[in-house]
Amino acid sequence: MTSKSPAKRRIQVDIQRLLTTMIQRDANDPCFLGMVITSVDVSRDNQSAVIKVHGMNRDEADMLVDGLRRMAPHFEHGLRRSLGKKRLPKLSFSWDTALDAGNDMVELLNTLDRA
Repeated sequence: MTSKSPAKRRIQVDIQRLLTTMIQRDANDPCFLGMVITSVDVSRDNQSAVIKVHGMNRDEADMLVDGLRRMAPHFEHGLRRSLGKKRLPKLSFSWDTALDAGNDMVELLNTLDRA
């Protein structure tokens, strides 16, 4: 397992922080309410970044991710301006299924506990 460089970790944290602010400030879509960015993973060559998100309603996952994908150019422009860099990774968004799996496991354990 390789450790991430401080520079890569810093860009990931900066992207997460700034994206959270931009989504709260600029996105007027009600499906974004209660959404959190769970992780940002920048590729080794710094060409792409996968932003994993999770929201309150699992049923609206596709709608949430599609909305974020449509706003990606706006977010990329804002990140370039805020970070003062010409080249930033291309953003792609996906639903974080790990939290859903954890919630399913807790529900299963709760049903076993009641039995």
